[in-house]
Amino acid sequence: MAEGGIRKRFESLVGAAVVMAVSGFIANVLNLGVTVLIARLLNPDDYGVYSQMIGIFFIVALPGSALSVAVVRRASYYLVREDEQLMARWQRRLNQRLVRWAGGFSFLALIGSFVLSQWLGHRSWLAVWLVVIAAISWALLNVDRGLLQSRQRYSALASNFLLEGVARTLFMVLGSPFGVTGIVTGLLIGISVARWHARRLVGTKETGGGGQVLEHTGVSTDLLFALATLALLATLQFIDVFLVGRYRTDLAGAYSAISQVAKTIVYGAIILGNFLLPETAIAARRGRNAYRQLFISGALLMVPVCILLSASGLASRELLVLVFGERYASDAASMTALIGAMVFLGGSTLLSVYLLGAGRRWPTMWLFVCTVGGTLYLSQARGVVAETVHRDLLLQGVAFFGLLLITLLPAKSRDLAHV
Repeated sequence: MAEGGIRKRFESLVGAAVVMAVSGFIANVLNLGVTVLIARLLNPDDYGVYSQMIGIFFIVALPGSALSVAVVRRASYYLVREDEQLMARWQRRLNQRLVRWAGGFSFLALIGSFVLSQWLGHRSWLAVWLVVIAAISWALLNVDRGLLQSRQRYSALASNFLLEGVARTLFMVLGSPFGVTGIVTGLLIGISVARWHARRLVGTKETGGGGQVLEHTGVSTDLLFALATLALLATLQFIDVFLVGRYRTDLAGAYSAISQVAKTIVYGAIILGNFLLPETAIAARRGRNAYRQLFISGALLMVPVCILLSASGLASRELLVLVFGERYASDAASMTALIGAMVFLGGSTLLSVYLLGAGRRWPTMWLFVCTVGGTLYLSQARGVVAETVHRDLLLQGVAFFGLLLITLLPAKSRDLAHV
């Protein structure tokens, strides 16, 4: 009986992870497809502007990813206690506060967009503002996804990922005739559709005024550490792109092409993190580890890794020409090494999600050291693509093995969140 129960539980975990992996794969294919189509529709200069807008989106959207970590951590606390009424009241208050904050940041973004658009090279202030609004909307979407994660509703979560991928692809393509501003408008509409869907999946419950008093949301500390960790991971993900663009603007478009291909591994790790995070948080609340779930996530990530490495090793230039066109294929020789770097970063992403879900704090400190030192180390390449890529491979390897060591070492009380 015990063996049968363990086997059934393992099969259930694999099934949940596969659901997330498949939905993430399809969403990534859609995102890559729209990126490729936009690259073909725009000239290299406009594609560079589009890449800047996407960079802004990822930076501003970071609090959304951090919010999902914090929400899962706090929701798992209520769920393990089986206190549905208190969780419903907390959920309602959290949403009210976040909507108010989103409105305030949207107004500030309107003012800041004029300054930022000029700093970026006289870009459209409207495009900058719209992409910031899209990122804020995506942050709110991640709160609802965090609530779905905490209840381990992986099929519902997967359907929301698929809807977002389809909606973003459709509306961004429809907006492409209007240039970069039209494309980011489509991005905003697609995310808005996904958030409407997520809100319907989560639902709301009426709660009475009595019961236990909510002293605090319990999100702030987890949010700060998650935000810092994810910001550092995002910097490690994009620092090479920024440095090549700064020192060698003539190579920025071609380098962005190999970067887009390689970074699909990281996006896959992020998707699998949506399975790993709640599993780890709930296990930690119950005094257990989630090594089995971490192993499953890592094994599934190796599928796209093997496919990309094989394709790059056999025909990297042909792959880039097929996907992006001849004008973006000049850095094909560096793609395999960059994929290797992103394999390490994908592993670092999974380990960071695991450690955040368990309430561990030291990973943030380690990533800070790697990011600061790595930025200085990569800067010495002065934008030379081959050297930048090989330095990035070494940097990502060091970051990964450090996180792996932290994961395997027993946690000390001062390294753990208290709530």
